[in-house]
Amino acid sequence: MASYKINPDFSIPVIDVPATSKNLKNLRESHNFTVAQVQKLLGMENPQSIYNWENSENKYLPRLDNLVFLAKLYEVSIDELLVIKMEKTGDMAVCERRMPFGIAPETLYFIAHTASPAAKMAIEKYFGFSLKA
Repeated sequence: MASYKINPDFSIPVIDVPATSKNLKNLRESHNFTVAQVQKLLGMENPQSIYNWENSENKYLPRLDNLVFLAKLYEVSIDELLVIKMEKTGDMAVCERRMPFGIAPETLYFIAHTASPAAKMAIEKYFGFSLKA
């Protein structure tokens, strides 16, 4: 049986979480929003989540619906909100794709129709589901 080897130069798009965190903060500040204002617009009881999203050391990103909200709030595309990098991998994870649970169809539609293929792939990898029906 022949073994399959992946080209060592093979890479896939992934979300650069620390760079995206910095970008979220820069976008908020450049649009003159305070954390408290974003918190209120998102209907959150406290601002801790927003601080976590904007802290590049925490490695947390907003939920997908909040990412779409922030993109619309800051008047940018998903591609301008997320920082995508290409990551070399010698590993191809083969698993059954699962449908997103608890995510509004409008959120999925927005991403499916506005994000680049690389951003879609990175979102699928980070959040662990398929944007395809």
